[in-house]
Amino acid sequence: MKEARHSRLPKVIVDIGPLFEDHWTGIPIFTRRLVQALMRHGGVDVEFAFRLVQIPRSPVLAAIRAGTGTFLRAQFERNAGKTYPLIDPRAHLLFPSVKESFNVSKHEASTVHDVSPLVMPEYHEQENVDFHMKNLARQLATDEVVFCVSEATRAALRLAFPSVADKTRVLSQYVDWPDSFAMIERNLSPPVLGRYAAVIGTVEPRKNLKILIRALARPEVRDSDIRFVVIGKEGWKVEQFMAELTEYQRERLLFSGYVTEFMKYRLLKHAEFLVFPSLYEGFGIPALEAMSLGKPVLAAMTSSFPELIGDAGLYFDPLSVTEFVAAFGKFADKRTLSDLAPKALTSASLYGWERMALPVVQWIKGE
Repeated sequence: MKEARHSRLPKVIVDIGPLFEDHWTGIPIFTRRLVQALMRHGGVDVEFAFRLVQIPRSPVLAAIRAGTGTFLRAQFERNAGKTYPLIDPRAHLLFPSVKESFNVSKHEASTVHDVSPLVMPEYHEQENVDFHMKNLARQLATDEVVFCVSEATRAALRLAFPSVADKTRVLSQYVDWPDSFAMIERNLSPPVLGRYAAVIGTVEPRKNLKILIRALARPEVRDSDIRFVVIGKEGWKVEQFMAELTEYQRERLLFSGYVTEFMKYRLLKHAEFLVFPSLYEGFGIPALEAMSLGKPVLAAMTSSFPELIGDAGLYFDPLSVTEFVAAFGKFADKRTLSDLAPKALTSASLYGWERMALPVVQWIKGE
């Protein structure tokens, strides 16, 4: 049944397809944060939809509290076509990711997270490339506004599609650890891992984990007491990657697999720093998450990293083991980490919910 809600505020309908996932990482978390930022802003009336069918607010908010879309998806499958009405085509329609419907509203916007499927398709499964590229030109052509998650993504998109240059806007993310995380963490013993650097991301070729393997052969890294804890689910070609690891490499590279948001928080909290060797990232939310906890970032000099991290980290050529080892040697010195920690907190503070909500509100209000 349609909820009885009345508002004089301009309306935006957010497609919440990403929230139907069981485990929220990446774009589902981006979608959740976007929804919460818009609702917290209060300048627009936020409604929800999936495949142009309106979804009541209560189950969406329940899913956000639970941190999973399992029950939201099940409820939609039970009720779609029976009690859920079609969306209002007069409202602004916002897709937090790929747009699958076109010319439904006069005011449509989608979000481009990165253009790596376009510029480096060899680092993606063909299915993923097809999903992102199949309707991209049509998606951009029918958008009133194209949101890009960073200036780097915006520049790359404008280079590939000059015709959309004037309608691109940056929509950056923020970090919102629950207050309960710090309270729970204070009552737990530290993880028994020794000194370690965190590495966050799906285990797949684009994340460039092989540079860690090659670096472990160098004495500066091999003789260090720092291990690498890789946090993330298994992805494309992971079987081949894991099969090639030696026993020694498995001792220095620990793979956690998918973890909850609290466990990610905990592993970052106790890490010495974050290593981000990825060949390309549209935004790089793990870097922001690490910096929000005062952790500097050892990052590849590519895509959005310099823009996001600024002077809160050190950089290396993602294809150069020599540069990685040199930067790693500086990070192994605790004095370097102490110097960079305040800068990490300062850089993270530049990104908040207000910054995420503002470009969407401005679009809806015609600004």
